[in-house]
Amino acid sequence: MSGFLDPFRGEQTGWKDGRSVWTTLTPLRYESDYLVHGTIMVPKEFITDLASVPRLPLVWLAVGGRGIRSAVIHDFAYQFGFWWMLDQGRWVRSDVVRTIVDYVFWESLLADPLSGAGRMRALEMWAGVRAGGRGIWSDAARRGALNPMWTAGPWEAP
Repeated sequence: MSGFLDPFRGEQTGWKDGRSVWTTLTPLRYESDYLVHGTIMVPKEFITDLASVPRLPLVWLAVGGRGIRSAVIHDFAYQFGFWWMLDQGRWVRSDVVRTIVDYVFWESLLADPLSGAGRMRALEMWAGVRAGGRGIWSDAARRGALNPMWTAGPWEAP
């Protein structure tokens, strides 16, 4: 059954482009049924802006502050184009495509009792990342902007 295996532990560490920036203090793991019981892990010290919800009043009232844990796993894949996945007891790099990342975001919103998103809100949030995420996914210069120390590699399993 899909679900988060860890609570979100993070602290606000700054601001970028008018949005608060957070750093994970511990790893965050999510088990996905869609990924055939694949477990995703975002390592500690990952920098994220959480859910990048437009600051338009009605949009913010509807979805702002929801799906924090889902936003972290989504942001990681959007920044780097892969997830760390548990495979036979060890963490391996697994490249992903945008469609799968967005679907797992939707799945995780529904699986997380703390997300604050029911079916309709999750669908709205999924539609938002589908509509607004294309530019970020395809813009290599912006992908690692919050984590420049990680973009150069080399990547080692956490």
